[in-house]
Amino acid sequence: MKKITFKDSIRWNKESFLLFKKTPNQSLMLSLIYLFIFILLPSIPMLQIFSIVSILIWPIFLLFAVNFYKIHDKNKHETFLAIYEKIKPRLPALLTLGLICLTYAAMVTMVLNSEIHHFIQLSENNNELINVINNFVPMIGKLILLLLPLLMATWFSPMLIVYNHYSLFKSIKSSVAGSLIYIFPLGLSWFIFSTAAILFMLSCGVLIGSLASFFPTIAPSLMGAVIFFALLVVTSVMFAFQYISYRDIFKSAKSY
Repeated sequence: MKKITFKDSIRWNKESFLLFKKTPNQSLMLSLIYLFIFILLPSIPMLQIFSIVSILIWPIFLLFAVNFYKIHDKNKHETFLAIYEKIKPRLPALLTLGLICLTYAAMVTMVLNSEIHHFIQLSENNNELINVINNFVPMIGKLILLLLPLLMATWFSPMLIVYNHYSLFKSIKSSVAGSLIYIFPLGLSWFIFSTAAILFMLSCGVLIGSLASFFPTIAPSLMGAVIFFALLVVTSVMFAFQYISYRDIFKSAKSY
């Protein structure tokens, strides 16, 4: 690991956005595939079983996403097959990591099950909007706290398994250690990233709101399209940020 300062955390956000700008069309397509596989498919009633499969394969997809930004950062070119051949020997470890994610997510769901059902019941009653908000905030707070260990365990571990050839246990341990050691620059980067994303979406909302008076019929559709585009951009930049933070914290002479 190398020393990371607060200036580096600001640089991470800048470099993440610059990497996105380097290949905007491909980056947006990557985000579109991600949202289709991990958000849209599991939400279809007949395909809800795919939610389990999506969690299992999530570390594998993440490797393809991170590798996409890695090769563009290094100005290299790799085919899909070449990337797969690199990942293939480590597939059992990656799938086991996905199984750990699935098990942990199921445990979190069980812990918050009663609160989730209570929130759904409240949200169905529009007359109790204040109660909905009052229940939503603490539930999300608990969800974030419960998922934080999983986030730290998986933020770097897929890359450590493939690029650094760590065992599954060592990759998880190192990912948690790296997240804790650099928690302040990582936290600052997440704060900057989240704030920028929120401001971006709010700006889009204000812009569409101002246009609504002139184009009332198309404003809702336009709002949906703009928010979806913003979500694609945010997802792309997040993948780039994950790569850059791994690159700087776990820079490996063997891998680079």
